[in-house]
Amino acid sequence: MAIRSRKYGWYVLGLLASLNFVNYATRNVVVTMYPDLRAVFDFDNTQLGWMTSSFMFAHAAMNLPFGWLADRLDRRRVLAVGGLIWSVANLAVVFADGFGFLLAGRIVAGIGTAACVPIANALLSDVFPDERKARTIAVLNLGLFLGGGAGIVLGNIPGFPWAFLAVAVPGLVVSALVAVVDVPPKRQAVLAAPQDMGLGSLVRGAREVLSIGTMRWMIAGAVGASFAAGGYLAWFADFLDRAKGFDPEEAMMILGGLGLTGGLAGVLAGGAVADRLMKTRSHGRLLAIAIGFSLAAPMALVAIYAPRGPVFYAGSWLLMFFINWYHGPMAAAVDDLVDDRRAALAQATFIFLMHLLGTASAPVLVGGLVDLSDVQTALLAPTGAVLLAAICFGVGCLRVRDDAQETC
Repeated sequence: MAIRSRKYGWYVLGLLASLNFVNYATRNVVVTMYPDLRAVFDFDNTQLGWMTSSFMFAHAAMNLPFGWLADRLDRRRVLAVGGLIWSVANLAVVFADGFGFLLAGRIVAGIGTAACVPIANALLSDVFPDERKARTIAVLNLGLFLGGGAGIVLGNIPGFPWAFLAVAVPGLVVSALVAVVDVPPKRQAVLAAPQDMGLGSLVRGAREVLSIGTMRWMIAGAVGASFAAGGYLAWFADFLDRAKGFDPEEAMMILGGLGLTGGLAGVLAGGAVADRLMKTRSHGRLLAIAIGFSLAAPMALVAIYAPRGPVFYAGSWLLMFFINWYHGPMAAAVDDLVDDRRAALAQATFIFLMHLLGTASAPVLVGGLVDLSDVQTALLAPTGAVLLAAICFGVGCLRVRDDAQETC
């Protein structure tokens, strides 16, 4: 059964992109809320750090269970439940009266947001044809920049507690619409037998996903990419201040401008290039990712070592542009490698390992290098991770044809 019309397909994409927008707004809303939380609750820096760390640990831990459920139950409903969970958590913390209440709310919000990206990726692969898969997933992933940026703004204006209300209400509305959206039952209606609903089934499914050679190379590359992204995000503003001489306000404006222009352009360009390459090459998606990372690595060196001026700005923009080519093609490539029964679990396994081994560890490890040397030298670590990602996806190009054929 096909989607009822092309116009309705874009409605589905817009709905899922809106939910992802709220997802990333929820993730980032506390980042600029620290002054309010200090003033209201007298939080120390460790307590403030837990507002994000608790969220991300819960988020990573629940990727696999949500992906597993989505391959056994109606994906729309599982995704809607996730959205409902994080929206109710956001609503509840409006009334928080201390650290414990806020911490619990952030943990529950992290649990709910774990449903969003893997299930939305799988649903879009049901709705759109293969030749447009990477571009549509790239549009979904614009939420990373637009929603994340909105969360940062809301955390500052209006701040605590009304910023949580501002992300709770649209989450409730969009989740309700997702629950009843009309999508083809191509895969979301493939339900498991009762004996296939236990924990052992989850473990077996994840092992099946990891048994695919190309998938292992992709995961290794994704860990490198997420380590790089986490390291740059955590320390690039500090680098602009301490190594390049920008004041903190200028640094935040530069970082925000790079993300909203270079990052957005890179997401869209990567999806378009990948879909174009797939018309003539079975490894087109992975090739686009490998090209993006290969070009990002030298641009990172330009950004790190060029003095303030046009060359520095150009290198920084091109780094942000090329490093974000992977967002659409990578999720589409994961979907290419698994059969319909494992689609959401494959996305969840991939994202779980990427965040656990890459995103979560980068800020503290790069920070340790800053203490040992300086912030400019420390940024060579995420730059090396970009190069590692390019190599891993390049190797994946050599294997993807055989592995993709095995799932057909």
